[in-house]
Amino acid sequence: MPSSSSKSKPKPSEVASEAKRVYIPYIREHYASRWPTCSIIYAQPLAQISFIERPLDLSPPTFYVRTGDPVNTALEWISSAGCQVPFICAANDKRPGGDWETNAVGYEERLCRRSTLAACLATPAEGSPVTSYYNFSLPNCAGILSPNVVVFRGAHDKYEKLPMEQWQPLPVVSVRPTRWPRLTQNGTKYSFAEEREMVKEKMRGALRICASNNYSIVVIGDFGLGNNYRNPPQELAELWREVCLYDPDLRGRIRCVTFVFEDPTQSTTQLILDRIAKARGSSSGASSRSETEGSSSSSSVSSMDNSPSDFEIFSRVFDAGEIQRFLAQSDARYGLNNILL
Repeated sequence: MPSSSSKSKPKPSEVASEAKRVYIPYIREHYASRWPTCSIIYAQPLAQISFIERPLDLSPPTFYVRTGDPVNTALEWISSAGCQVPFICAANDKRPGGDWETNAVGYEERLCRRSTLAACLATPAEGSPVTSYYNFSLPNCAGILSPNVVVFRGAHDKYEKLPMEQWQPLPVVSVRPTRWPRLTQNGTKYSFAEEREMVKEKMRGALRICASNNYSIVVIGDFGLGNNYRNPPQELAELWREVCLYDPDLRGRIRCVTFVFEDPTQSTTQLILDRIAKARGSSSGASSRSETEGSSSSSSVSSMDNSPSDFEIFSRVFDAGEIQRFLAQSDARYGLNNILL
């Protein structure tokens, strides 16, 4: 195996090449029984997964919002909690791992370069139905569980090679986020209830996969956020909260959820507002008066550079006091009869 020492950060494409040529074949040859490089697809997790018994303890989960590397956080959880902790990862819908062999900077691509994720995604587990995904087409609300993704490098800032004794397996649940949804005029909410419901189904499906495999602690990154996806962060955070607190199949099964943000300054709200301003500024075919008004409106929107960061929004939504206030509100979904259905 290559030396674990590294003097400088290598190019992403070089890291990917070494993973494909050296690390993945080595792990397949020497650790096939311990860490099989394969995955299980759930084409329709809400329909496929059901629970017979209800947990006795239906108390709500504990929430944390942190900054740092999501995978490193999940691995730290595994070490401290002594149990497997899955990472819910935004998945490319066209090919396993997306463009991980080039210099693409999405989190899934970066994770593939430092682990066996790409190999796991491309290989159906024995007995797993071979679906169209393995020919590079992930169904809209599907989820893929890779139970034993071996992490052999550090985070992408250095891609530091880890000694073999530090290699760890990590469960990864890959789900395709909604990309650039249609939003209301001010960009704070989904324009269509159907699209909002689809986002919610993706969340429920991902967490149901976790619960059905007895994972009670979950780590989530900036899923659906950033310029690649541009989902409204306030509504996205509230949807996660709604699913975690009110889904009767998840209550008592998901005990802890940690949201981890690599960049605490990233503001998807600002990215959305900038896009709205640009669209208004480039609109054509209107009268000169309308163009003037549009330009003024664009300036007003684009000048809002004090938009909260995604980290700040999630920190507010999942603050312990805010969760208690939210649970204290009268809501039929939280009634005992509904939970026990």
